[in-house]
Amino acid sequence: MSPNFAKSKFGLEDAYSYPEYCDVAYDWDRKPECDFIESCIERYSEVKARSILDIACGTGIHLREFARRGYEVVGIDGKKEMVDFVLRQAAAEGLGVKCLRSDIKAFDPGRKFGCAICMLDSFRYLLTDEDILSHLKSVAASLEDGGLYIIDLWTPSGINDFVWEDVSWSERRGDIQVDARYIQHAETFDPKRRTFDDELIFKVTSPSFNSTITSRARTRALLFDEFCGLADRNGSFGRKGKFYNFDFKSKGDYNIKSLRTNLVLKKRR
Repeated sequence: MSPNFAKSKFGLEDAYSYPEYCDVAYDWDRKPECDFIESCIERYSEVKARSILDIACGTGIHLREFARRGYEVVGIDGKKEMVDFVLRQAAAEGLGVKCLRSDIKAFDPGRKFGCAICMLDSFRYLLTDEDILSHLKSVAASLEDGGLYIIDLWTPSGINDFVWEDVSWSERRGDIQVDARYIQHAETFDPKRRTFDDELIFKVTSPSFNSTITSRARTRALLFDEFCGLADRNGSFGRKGKFYNFDFKSKGDYNIKSLRTNLVLKKRR
């Protein structure tokens, strides 16, 4: 039986303000994704990257995995709840993870890294060309020359090739069950700006919390050619590859947990 996603009295609350449930909802194995990132570093980086900046890090799933692998890691996220959660989880696991609260359009982590990543389609919150150019400027300033920027996002190949997503999945950790649904609202699409509303819905079942929480936000459908043009305008990066689903051989096959395009940029010297 499909979970009932009807909104409760809590339905207008921000699901991203509940990082513990976000962490459960996205609790599938991230090791293959981190393996792919490490392989990209081995193939394309001109520096021995032992430090990683995770932009829009969310609950720090990738941060914690890379910390376990011995990397020096720092995360950036715009929500205080996420930053606090990352630091608590890392401390509980004895991991040396740092996390800063900052807008991803413009940030300064205070040092340079061998590699930067932006996972889980967070790049879509950069709504305008100006936002993206500002973001790329901040990333370039945070990377060592020859270092990589690896982006994981949904990017349709053309304006007539949109396949609007409406996917559901479930995850469980201990006595917490999260039935999740992600919807892209096609009826809200603005073809001039390439923006639309998307929505994340969590139906949470646990001993202390039983409710439906949701987040709805304006996001951008960034065409691949548009991204390439903006990266060229920024001038700091060369493009090293476009892959699918964290797999060098994947042709972009559909899978609820692997819907993404992986773009690999290298900072020019």
